[in-house]
Amino acid sequence: MGANLHIRKWGSSLAVRIPKAIAEQCEVSEGSAVEMDAQDGRIVLRKKSHDLADMLSRITADNLHAEQDFGEPEGNEQW
Repeated sequence: MGANLHIRKWGSSLAVRIPKAIAEQCEVSEGSAVEMDAQDGRIVLRKKSHDLADMLSRITADNLHAEQDFGEPEGNEQW
């Protein structure tokens, strides 16, 4: 599915609106993370995918934070 769109000014940046049908087809919505790249004069957007194994492999002793204590359970939490 293609669409003819126009680039608009948005603050000091430029923006393109993604038509609803394309957003639904690509399973993106407001707040979705996307990656943008320039390839041979084309602007390419793709939905950012998160790979748990890759993210876990990036944990090091330098970026690992300590356990956090948020106090006693409230409500129906099970500990």
